[in-house]
Amino acid sequence: MFLKFQIFVFSYLLFFYSLSFAQLSPGKLHQVHKNLEGIENCTKCHERGKQLSGDRCLDCHELLKERIEQGKGLHANEEFKECKNCHIEHHGRDAELVYWKEGQENFDHSKTGYVLEGAHAALKCRDCHNEKFIVNKKELLDQKKDLNRTFLGLEQRCLSCHIDEHRGQLNENCLDCHVMKSWKPVPKFDHNKTRYKLTGRHKKVECQKCHKIKADRPIGKDSVYLDFKVKNFTRCVDCHKDPHQKKFGQKCEQCHTTNGWKEYNKKAFNHDLTAFPLRGKHQTVECKECHKSSETLKIARFQSCTDCHQDYHQGQFATSQSKGACEHCHTVNGFSPSTFSMKDHQSTNYPLKGAHQAVPCILCHKKINQGTPQETMQFRFKSTRCIDCHEDPHDNQLNKYLKLTSTINNMDGCEHCHRVERWDLVSFDHAITNFKLEGRHQKVACRECHKPDARGVFKFAGVPVKCEDCHEDVHLGQFKTASGAIECERCHTPQDWIARKFDHNRDSKFKLSGAHAKVPCNDCHKIAVQNAKRFVKYKPIPTSCNECHGKEIIQPVEVN
Repeated sequence: MFLKFQIFVFSYLLFFYSLSFAQLSPGKLHQVHKNLEGIENCTKCHERGKQLSGDRCLDCHELLKERIEQGKGLHANEEFKECKNCHIEHHGRDAELVYWKEGQENFDHSKTGYVLEGAHAALKCRDCHNEKFIVNKKELLDQKKDLNRTFLGLEQRCLSCHIDEHRGQLNENCLDCHVMKSWKPVPKFDHNKTRYKLTGRHKKVECQKCHKIKADRPIGKDSVYLDFKVKNFTRCVDCHKDPHQKKFGQKCEQCHTTNGWKEYNKKAFNHDLTAFPLRGKHQTVECKECHKSSETLKIARFQSCTDCHQDYHQGQFATSQSKGACEHCHTVNGFSPSTFSMKDHQSTNYPLKGAHQAVPCILCHKKINQGTPQETMQFRFKSTRCIDCHEDPHDNQLNKYLKLTSTINNMDGCEHCHRVERWDLVSFDHAITNFKLEGRHQKVACRECHKPDARGVFKFAGVPVKCEDCHEDVHLGQFKTASGAIECERCHTPQDWIARKFDHNRDSKFKLSGAHAKVPCNDCHKIAVQNAKRFVKYKPIPTSCNECHGKEIIQPVEVN
């Protein structure tokens, strides 16, 4: 009977307690907190007479407490220290424990200390906050955390969520190269911070040209990856083929640059080490001008200038003593000026003398065959006669001398009158003409007889040679012959005007004898005037005595 009474009392008390608790509790706790149900457990979360205590929450949530103490995560933020502001309880076993003021998807993730940028900003919460990315799973499980519900357990390291696509070749500081926006490209990567700086055309080379693609089991997004641990890369020949076939060593950078294979440093390459040291203008010639082949730099022939250069003289010197060797006149410092000197010219078949020594080469050696492939300077001439180069200023008047094939007095052509020293120094021997210069004629200037015409050409052919052709007849025709000729030379000579050859007893009809021989000429040969011209009258003059002495002087003598 007593046992029945005890059972009744217990049942009554239990019913009474249930009624009282139902009246005191706001509602059932969430499934994860159901162990805290009961009035005896209220103070595990609440302080007597006060609201919910955040500190008591942390008595159970030890992992959060550690993070708060370390200043990590959302709960270390002053704004989120009050648990009740976000976590609502007593709404049933399946109610949401987290209250998202703006909605879960609109949550400002930067308040957690990790800003969502780029591609991360487009992710759903559970894309990251899920079991496969939790690092310390055991620790959370020990705390009875639901790995599919908790927001704990993630790290900010890229590799805590992402597969290492580089397969451990590089460090874990992904953001040194990559950005949040996308995995590729890698705008922050600076190859110059590696052991091999990219310069020139290397900057444009695709990565996989140097970093070979390797395949492995598909552990990441790609089943292949690039090999960044390049073993040999310090020498050009580690990657590039040696087109010189090891003839110049393997320090390509001594001559070439990364700007391009054909851009090279001429100063760096020592051409003296070859069989053809570069001198003069050869030093400025582009390599490709001589080295035509891209495969080899070997040149078959280079001993003679004409192996590379065209014979500009078109073989004119092939029969000379030098056999046309360019270096006889030219140097590598330039085709012109020539080193052919005056001394050299004196050994040719036309030594330069006089004014010819001052004549520029190009006035004699002119261009021929202009506008054709045979264009050159003339060095071979048919002859060395003056008329082959000089114009005839005498208008063919002296062809007798100019075109002689034989010589007169060892002179040929123009040399009968002129010398190479000066054109105006005429030394013509007038005696070889039909008018020998004698007496006063020797001092007469050439142009006094050889006068220029309207063109300025001096007259040499057909010049009259009679005295009266040049001199005025001061005797006004007194001595003309029956044929009308005036024979001045009967009395006069070229020495002077004195009639040295005249003999009164021989040449006149009145011989001078006795006292007449001493009579001055002008006593008999008086000055007369004819046509307003004064002249000495020589004939006719009287020859009888009384015509000069008068009749009154001569009287008959009376004889007694």
